[in-house]
Amino acid sequence: MQRDQRSLVGTALLLTGSHEQAIRLTLRSFHTVALSWPPPLWENPTTHAQIALYRRFLQRPSAAGPTALVRIPPRQRLLVVACLHDGRSRAEMASLLGLPEETVKSEIAEAVDTLTKGSESRLVTRMANAAGEASVPDLTVRSMRTIRRRRARGALLAVAAALVPVGLFAAFTVLQQDEVWNSALGERGRPHAAQAQEPVRAFTSPGPEGPGSDGPGPDGSGPGGETGAAPAPWQAPRTSAVIRYAVPGPCPDAPVGTPPARAGDVTCAGWTLTMASGGPESPAPGLSGCEGREPCETTLSVPDAAQRLAHGDEEEPPRLAPAVSRDGRRVAYLSAAERRYVAHDLGSGVKRYLSPVLVPADTENGTQVSVSPSGRHFTVTLGERRLRTDFTTGALTSVPAGQMPPAQRIATWLQERYGTWADSPGGRHSAAIVAGKGEEPPSLHVVDAASRRVFKRLPLPGTKRPATAEVVSWLNNREVVVRMNARAGGGLLGFHRVDAVTGRSHRVPGLPADTSLVLGAVAAP
Repeated sequence: MQRDQRSLVGTALLLTGSHEQAIRLTLRSFHTVALSWPPPLWENPTTHAQIALYRRFLQRPSAAGPTALVRIPPRQRLLVVACLHDGRSRAEMASLLGLPEETVKSEIAEAVDTLTKGSESRLVTRMANAAGEASVPDLTVRSMRTIRRRRARGALLAVAAALVPVGLFAAFTVLQQDEVWNSALGERGRPHAAQAQEPVRAFTSPGPEGPGSDGPGPDGSGPGGETGAAPAPWQAPRTSAVIRYAVPGPCPDAPVGTPPARAGDVTCAGWTLTMASGGPESPAPGLSGCEGREPCETTLSVPDAAQRLAHGDEEEPPRLAPAVSRDGRRVAYLSAAERRYVAHDLGSGVKRYLSPVLVPADTENGTQVSVSPSGRHFTVTLGERRLRTDFTTGALTSVPAGQMPPAQRIATWLQERYGTWADSPGGRHSAAIVAGKGEEPPSLHVVDAASRRVFKRLPLPGTKRPATAEVVSWLNNREVVVRMNARAGGGLLGFHRVDAVTGRSHRVPGLPADTSLVLGAVAAP
């Protein structure tokens, strides 16, 4: 409440034109959030409060004061404030109001034309100035007093209702419906326990002990060779070791007679993390392979990390990859066991949910997870939706399309021109490979994402044999890791760290020749 009351009162003031009504609307939204407190890990209380405020306004729209906003219809007013002031996407508001997205866009355009003769930037500035003038007393004490009073009254009513047969019958009926509201946007879903029981056809790769082994894998999560069985959720060990890189396990063929995969089914799971300790001064508890050996390198199997996700057709979908933080201490992936994105911190053992349980509609247009350079923020992409989680606090927010990094906005163009590429940590640049002519080595193109201009063309290290190359990832703000392969036969020639500004490069030893390598804390040369 202390954090959000000023922004919520500002939004409410734009909607109503009255300080008194704005404060009343804000208090109502706080009460709505309090009714479901504490929130689920994937739900942001700020988002919940904003949407509760929108819904309350639509139920009882009001207009007071001399502002121009109050002269347009309530729904147009809400769409303009939500999308242009609060940063909500058109698609999100269309879903919230049950309207076609084109209707939302046309109503916003009509309102902008009415208020500022089509100048959206002028309207945004006006709303920011008007909201900034809101007089906001501290609503915390007043809100808590109201919430406690209403909760006490609600508890008394609940006890009374429990003694009435009609109340018992109604409660039984609700439980039988087997549905709950699980987000501020009103998405329906089954309770988590029911979802966990749904079959997930995940064909995991054999564990380190080999097929048919009855012993546990190195992480203690279960047998290592259960091909065709749904894996259990991975329990990350607490360790000071860091993830150097991750590679996928093999995807076995489905057993004969297995029914076709449904859209949204995980058809292959299993990644292996290669862990490195920091030497005698930094022991690695939790890794049995490192006992008595410092420094050392060992592996951890993550059997429920998804590799392939069916789209309901016969085409092989692209491989899903985990996200590993730059310091190698955090990893996130789509869990085949829990059907949602999860993240683990290996130092503290903390686990976070990054998304609600996924449905086929979430994945039909692609899905992935990425991590910020600091390792604090994880972003899950579900088609056109983006959910960002602060690992430290667990707060989840929806990222509007307008806030996408420039590199993500030109993904289609990069696909057509280069095929494969990697985005810089800040999302301002992209790196891709252009094949050399004849015996010439390939070159690295660094693209300014905002202008689509290639501002660096850097030759890659020469090799004794004609070579091809592929960008693996950006290691930091300046360096790109490139895999060099022989043009004839495709054998690995080595990995190189290339400075995207100067073009200087040096070799990175000790990495496997896997096409889906995901880098974590790559050791300095």
